[in-house]
Amino acid sequence: MSGTAGAAVPIALRLSHQISSYRSEVMSSELVSKTEDCVLDNLAAALAGVDAVPSRAAQNVALGTFGRGSAPIWFSSRTLSAPGAALCNSVAASCLDFDDGHRLARGHPGSAIIPAVLAKAATQSTSTREILTAIAIGYEVAIRAASAQRHEKTQTHQSGRWAGFGVVAACGRLGRLSAEQLAHALAIAGVWAPNQLANGSSGYARETGNWAKEGIPLSTLQAMMAVDLSRLGYTGPLDLFDHASHFDPEPLLSWGGEPALILDTYFKQHACCRYIHPALAAWDAISHGANIDPQTIARIDVMTFGWALKLANKARPDNLVDVQFSLPFCLAALILRGQRALSPISEELLADQAICELAARTHLRSSSDLDRRFPGQTLARLQVTLESGETLGSSTTAPQAHLGRSELSEKFRAIAKGRIPDAQCDRFLEIFGKPEGDFLAFLGTNESAMTMSQRSPHLG
Repeated sequence: MSGTAGAAVPIALRLSHQISSYRSEVMSSELVSKTEDCVLDNLAAALAGVDAVPSRAAQNVALGTFGRGSAPIWFSSRTLSAPGAALCNSVAASCLDFDDGHRLARGHPGSAIIPAVLAKAATQSTSTREILTAIAIGYEVAIRAASAQRHEKTQTHQSGRWAGFGVVAACGRLGRLSAEQLAHALAIAGVWAPNQLANGSSGYARETGNWAKEGIPLSTLQAMMAVDLSRLGYTGPLDLFDHASHFDPEPLLSWGGEPALILDTYFKQHACCRYIHPALAAWDAISHGANIDPQTIARIDVMTFGWALKLANKARPDNLVDVQFSLPFCLAALILRGQRALSPISEELLADQAICELAARTHLRSSSDLDRRFPGQTLARLQVTLESGETLGSSTTAPQAHLGRSELSEKFRAIAKGRIPDAQCDRFLEIFGKPEGDFLAFLGTNESAMTMSQRSPHLG
């Protein structure tokens, strides 16, 4: 083992022992079901984004860069090596901000871990139970690493900074790395993680309308490479987590039982930044059972937490990334077009002048009491003023905390409409009605695989 005799065991090595030693057969039915939910939701997000500009670009580049292999590019007839396919599928799943998230991490574990695990599993013989176990462990490690970061040192909360730790944990376990190899892979991934310092939503750059975003696909790719390299003797600094100036050791060392943090993963009804969702939920609360003519709205005031005001919040977005980070625009789109307006977002929204005009009449203010409850809770209050002078207000509102299997199935079905044949979609969703169904069979190139029958006219 690496290190000086008598020295404390590095946290990375302690984590790697725990990752490797967990027995998949003791995973609770609750954890199995939630992890299946995460897979279904991630595939829905990827289907929504597979036709977007960044997905098409990633596929074209990956096909010329990565070697041949058996890992599928989802919803296509193409395959690549596992890292190449994982990169493409991670781009698709993350590009429209329709993917899952976790409040403790303040980001998106699923769009790194699930594409990586399913790509890895496609290249070897692996049971569905072992796939689900690896995913749950990946979430556990990624979320703990994210919450352990000393943000005065890392300077950003972006998912690309920490998602790779989860990819290493999951894929290293599937690949049966030794504990020491796995520890080195964690260290390599930590060193190579994208720094994200210029990210426009929390970094020094001010432009958010670009596809670089949170660095999730790059984090996924480099972490998969770290797993393969460590198997061949490549090393990293095993003391990566052992410096209290950069990582709080408590979250990393307090994992003692099941990989249960995945249970608190949230899913999205709308394709936009989670910071926007509380205001959308507040509008739902105001409008429920009411007969409000959107054309009579004179002004909207949103009280929310300060981080939501750091988004670009353009009333007239230039592109789909701008839409994802504009609370006024997303709120106006929901009010004028209804629940499906942002599920997912599409290019046609950009040309809707009525949405832009209502967004321009939307005013944002931070609230100290809502700030105090962040990041554990993301909350907002709304006041809508009508042309008559009447005001309508909401209570403090949080996004819907839980989407069940039926709601996630409906999310997938709505996205698939007109793109995946109905019969094929039905057969796929039936798999998620069975315990530990073989969903991988629908993502490959065999006769059961889901392929798109029609490209989206709205993206890219």
